[in-house]
Order: sequence, then structure tokens, then C-alpha cells
Amino acid sequence: MIAPIAAALLVVLTLPPLVSSRARRRHRSSLSVPVAVAASIRARVPRMRSLRRPRHRSVVTPAAVGAWCDELARGLRHGSTLRNVLTDVVPADAAVANRTARLRHRLDRGAVVADACDGWSDDLSEVRGSGIDLLATFATVRAAGAVLGGNVAEPIDRFAATMRQRTSDDLERASNSAQARMSARVLTLVPLAVLTVLLVTDHDVRTVITTPAGAVVLGLGLVMNAAGGVWMHRIARGPSGSTR
Repeated sequence: MIAPIAAALLVVLTLPPLVSSRARRRHRSSLSVPVAVAASIRARVPRMRSLRRPRHRSVVTPAAVGAWCDELARGLRHGSTLRNVLTDVVPADAAVANRTARLRHRLDRGAVVADACDGWSDDLSEVRGSGIDLLATFATVRAAGAVLGGNVAEPIDRFAATMRQRTSDDLERASNSAQARMSARVLTLVPLAVLTVLLVTDHDVRTVITTPAGAVVLGLGLVMNAAGGVWMHRIARGPSGSTR
């Protein structure tokens, strides 16, 4: 009598762990495929995002070129030669440093300054990007200075001053363009705001709008307001179509 009861208790005590372990194994096996798929998707997402991410072009700014020229002139005043400063002085700006790498490479390989600047100018003529013309002009000036001789630091100083003046002009144009765009928005939106307030608060205005003549006048006013906004926006953008 005791033996069957003990056997039954043993079966009852051992059956739940076995069932739970089998259930866990089935659950893990059922989730193994989705987990693997999810892991592969997570591994591919950063690569897909990197492929979709647009590549930002390096822009050579007049301020960066001017700062590089200041460093070159400073090194020349300290007694270095033009070849040494062009080889050793690496621009702090990444875009300028990237575009001037070929010049330093030509000088490291033993080319004279005039030939290195000429070859660098030819390399720049094949590159498209904003500000490449600034470096091409510098290459032409340096090649001519290396051939003609004379004070080496003075032309670089003048070129740096020109770059600083160009930077100042660009900032001034950007400020004036921003003011013009703000004025265009104000002159376009304020009449609409006043009309909205009058329609909400004044019964006579609402009555006039419902008449045919009032509707025509309102329509003409909205059309002229929109045309004036577009016109002022185009003036602010300038003839090239790029807002500064």
C-alpha cells in the first residue's frame, strides 16, 4: 500500500520540472529563428544607414584659406624658406588640408616650388567643389612669386588680407539677405493676420466679405499679397538663386 503511494508522489514531484524544461526547450527552439533574423537585421541596419547617409562635400572657405596663409607668412618671417613652410605647415581646416595634400606630396618628392604649384593648379582644375578657385588662385600667385622672386611673405600677406575681406563681405551679404527675407515674411504675414483679426472681431467686415464686390476685392488682395511675397523672396535669393 505504501509503495504505490510513494511511486505516485515521486511521479507528481518529478513531472512538473520535466514538463517545464520541455516547454522551455520548445519555446527556445521556436524563438531561435526569429532571434537570428532579428540579429541579422540589427547587424545590417547600421550598414544600410551608412549607405543612405549623404556624403558631405568638403567646402573650402575664404576664412580657412586666409588662416593657412597667415601661418605660412608667420613661418616665413621666422626665417623658414617657402619650400619648408609649404611642406611643414598643415592647415588646421580639414578641407584645406585635404586639398593641399597633393602640393605637400609634390614638394616631398623633390619638386621645386614653381613646378609643384603648377602641378597642384592642374590637379585643382580637375576637382569640383566650393572654394577650389581660391586655392587655384593661391597656386598661381605662389608659382609666379617663385619664378619672379622678391619678398615671399608679402604676397601671402596680401592674399590672406583678401581672404579676410571676402569673408567679411560674405557675412555682410548673408546678414542683409536674412534681413530682406525677414522683411518679406513680415510684409506677407502681417496683412493676413490683420485680416483674420478683423474677420473675427468686426461684423461689418464679415458682411462686406459676403458681398460679390467684397469677395472680389479680398481675392485680388490675397493674390497681390502672394505675388509680392514671391517677388520679395526671389529678390532676397539673388540672381544666382542661392540664399546667402
